[in-house]
Amino acid sequence: MKIEKVAIITGANRGIGREVARSLAEAGYSVILVDREKNQLIELQNELAKFSIQSALIVNDITQFETVSKQLDLILKKWGRCDVLVNSAGIFILGTLNATLENYQQLFDTNLKAQLVFIKTVIPYMKKQGSGYVFNIASMAGKIGFPNTGAYNISKFAVVGMNDTLHAEYSSLGIKFTAICPALVATDMTKNGAPIPQNEMIQTQDISKIIKGLLTLSPNAFIKEILINVSFHNNLISASKNYDMLCKLQNV
Repeated sequence: MKIEKVAIITGANRGIGREVARSLAEAGYSVILVDREKNQLIELQNELAKFSIQSALIVNDITQFETVSKQLDLILKKWGRCDVLVNSAGIFILGTLNATLENYQQLFDTNLKAQLVFIKTVIPYMKKQGSGYVFNIASMAGKIGFPNTGAYNISKFAVVGMNDTLHAEYSSLGIKFTAICPALVATDMTKNGAPIPQNEMIQTQDISKIIKGLLTLSPNAFIKEILINVSFHNNLISASKNYDMLCKLQNV
């Protein structure tokens, strides 16, 4: 079976990653699903089989940089191409100056360095094709400094900066980079303690629809960054001062 479209999704087991995986499989993309939990990945793989697409699993912690890069490269060599990378995996840790250096290391390993490893692995395939699309799921916290979440904010600002630079470097080669920066998204992370109910948040389907829409644009249309607000947005900074609420979010 010839594989014509290949998408990689990190953090595929839940939230944005899981919804994007479903959406791209429905659109005909063969998918490489990346996450730590094997049973959940197999469950998702079985669910996506109804779309008659090829799928492969990488069961690993994305901060195992060398190992996951080799695993991904083996699959891409077999499949022969890479069209889409969705860097969806990420973690949240509370604190700014009261966050430990280990906390910062954890955030940068997962939220930034792992994304770079996946990008470095797929870029040779995209350059050879003269096309490809990388979506970096950042956050509104990568555009606005919220109180008490500085360590997380800094990691997401770094993601936005990385995306901005790679967009500048690779757009002339036909490779697109978009940083998607949503405010509160209805995922497991925001299920408890958030200042608004989940039905008033951005939905995971909103992110998958944005990605599918961007993939339909002409090769000459480049969208470097998308910010997605909620109606509650103007109160986000004041709400973030609610330390108890943030603690509940972190401990989901």
